[in-house]
Amino acid sequence: MRRLQPPTVLIVAAAAFCAGQTAPADERFDLAFEQAKQAIEDGDHNVALALMDKAVGQSPKEAKYRGLRGVAWLCKGQYAKGEADLKAAIEMNPGDAGIRYRPSTTAKLPAGKLKHGRRQVDRMLRDRPAMDKYGEETDFLRRWAERKFAGEDFGSPIDWDPTPPLHSDAEHLAPDEDGNAAILIEENYTEGPKHGKPRSFEELWAGAVYELHNVAYAREFIRLHDEADEGKLSKEEFVAGILKFELLAAQRTRAFYVQQFLPLAAKKKLPTDPTLWFCEWWDTPESVLDSFTDKAAYPWHPYAREYDWATVHRFWHDDEYKKTRKLLKQMLAEEGYDEEQADVYYWIGACLFKLNKPAEALAAYNKSIRLDPESAAAYRARGQLHKQLGANAKAEADFAKAKELESEE
Repeated sequence: MRRLQPPTVLIVAAAAFCAGQTAPADERFDLAFEQAKQAIEDGDHNVALALMDKAVGQSPKEAKYRGLRGVAWLCKGQYAKGEADLKAAIEMNPGDAGIRYRPSTTAKLPAGKLKHGRRQVDRMLRDRPAMDKYGEETDFLRRWAERKFAGEDFGSPIDWDPTPPLHSDAEHLAPDEDGNAAILIEENYTEGPKHGKPRSFEELWAGAVYELHNVAYAREFIRLHDEADEGKLSKEEFVAGILKFELLAAQRTRAFYVQQFLPLAAKKKLPTDPTLWFCEWWDTPESVLDSFTDKAAYPWHPYAREYDWATVHRFWHDDEYKKTRKLLKQMLAEEGYDEEQADVYYWIGACLFKLNKPAEALAAYNKSIRLDPESAAAYRARGQLHKQLGANAKAEADFAKAKELESEE
């Protein structure tokens, strides 16, 4: 999400808004919406509530104002008011996947698939014990997850993968020839003041529910990646396509929260964070990309990079080594991808090798190995270059190192 204005500006804007200063209505209320989101992030729930009360009064049929007011109510522990606002907002939101959402179907699933689903849930709760905090009172979460892991929405079984996600707190893997689709949920905070501390019952379940909705679109994600591989989509079209389906999954997750999780929170008087369940995200699929202007943040990071790699591979297979190298150099200049620089330098070295620039290729391979000394592919490529240059001893040393690394995989 884009960063909003700092709290010092928030207070001024909130006061001006509530005082009724004149500005074009839509522009004024949209500013208030952004300021209210920041207020909620800062814990200023009364400020957010005042902003959205005014906005709802002026635009009672605008879903996002009512939805964000519901978030503010829930953050204040006002469950009934928050639930009412969120239900109304979902109904008002054009094309919202939550309007006709049902947590599960009435279809009878095959016994073997249900057994698989139960086994995956058991493993998930064993690996993430905080998700089992309330025991039998949360059996409805277990039963729901069992059906999703069984493939109720996707049509094929889904696995639990205890491996920590690479790019976010929760991710999914598409199915391939080697295995089922899978979801991954981070157990601990990976950054910020809570770094290393365990994530809560609600945070873990919100991630699992979202990814079990999100993975249902895995075949659509695969289709978009295939079209990117073939050069049929622009980068913007690819990112927008991915984002559209992630928005639909988010809308379904929000509806699950309202229908299933929120009643539990209200019954047990649990503090709840509705922003974990996308209750502040009210874009439509047609306009959703317009809200994300920071090219170094989600969804451009990581999806724009995935598109770049698809383009690199297409240029390479088309023997377009100059174009490949040019794109790789552009990728090096982008922020937020330090962990990929070793791979970028490896491919730059491969391009320079093909372009008969051995000295530059060697420098690129050296850089790749310095950044990632565990890359067998980089050692093997550098060994081939050393061999071509007649440096047989260095070549043999690189080949031996590559073989050693490959044996450890």
